Amino acid sequence: MLKRPYAMLSKAAALACLWPTLAVAQGDSHAGEHGLSSPKDCALINEGVPRLACYDSFNNPKMARDTAPEQQVEEAEEAADNLAPDRQNLENTGTASDEDDPDRNVMGNMVDRSVNAEKALFSFSGSFISHRPSYILPVTWMDDTNQTPTSPRLGTTGYDYELENEEAKYQISFKVPLLTGWLEDRTTLWFGYTQRSFWQVYNKDDSAPFRETNYEPEVFLRHQTNWNLGAVTLSGVTIGMNHQSNGQSEPRSRSWNRVKASAGFTSGRWLFVVEPWYRIPEDSKDDNEDIERYLGHANYGVIYKLAEDRTFSLNLMNNLRSDNRTSVEFGYSFPLGGTIKGFFQYYNGYGESLIDYNHRIERFGLGIMLNDWL
Repeated sequence: MLKRPYAMLSKAAALACLWPTLAVAQGDSHAGEHGLSSPKDCALINEGVPRLACYDSFNNPKMARDTAPEQQVEEAEEAADNLAPDRQNLENTGTASDEDDPDRNVMGNMVDRSVNAEKALFSFSGSFISHRPSYILPVTWMDDTNQTPTSPRLGTTGYDYELENEEAKYQISFKVPLLTGWLEDRTTLWFGYTQRSFWQVYNKDDSAPFRETNYEPEVFLRHQTNWNLGAVTLSGVTIGMNHQSNGQSEPRSRSWNRVKASAGFTSGRWLFVVEPWYRIPEDSKDDNEDIERYLGHANYGVIYKLAEDRTFSLNLMNNLRSDNRTSVEFGYSFPLGGTIKGFFQYYNGYGESLIDYNHRIERFGLGIMLNDWL
């Protein structure tokens, strides 16, 4: 169970927000001299030591309190008393008034915290930021391997080796913000990249080949909304262009391009994601013209935060046709001591990999979660 907020923490959180103001007001030697007014502005300082000192001036409440004049400390405490009853505690499950409902807005606060962490991380380091979950499943078992992949245009092909039912699977995913500083604070343009690989690591007779790798670059615009719709809150929406391919030559080539949108809704410990797409038509050399007959036109996701370090996820695709085809992916991440998370995944359906978009796969996998949904 996630930690519950207490009334005393509301005042502490308010004071934490007011101490940086004291530091700036008294002319801090680093933030003040550069004319900075918020932590993200500290990234504008080129020198490493002054930049860290600038962050300290905003983020170290004890330093500001110990050096501030007594009158300013008293004024800050008085302001905190007025602010605390209505201020959200983003580190826990909600506000001080949520004592009777500890699950209220857990997921909404976690989404907000995740977005703020993205901004702080990139502002400080300029490094890649996690996008979709990244994981390593060194042990997976699949039923009914697709030894002879087919496509309407390219026909039937095969592999130069016999597929094993056991293989490793991993996914890496990251994103980088574009045009930073050009858009208003709640809107971000991103470049995202996801790679999913299937490795016949236990096929020692054929030098453990990589059976399939899917590459998925995308550019998308994300806008935070935080609209209260009653039972749920619309946290954010996205729209963008997505390309996915397996990078192989004919006759095993598979690819498609889509315009994708998404909307995320939070309620209690739940996050619901609706992700519709429109496939951009291709010419007569389409490698997989019937892919929508198997994968449909949308993905529907559900994430449940059982605890800070335990997450259930469910992704569903359905073609919504009379020849109904449904694909389900279930995941569960759990602690393995320290900072390491274990990860169990079950997949049943089509499109786990592009080469198998029209072949039903059932897979069980166990491994390590590197970056979770939140």
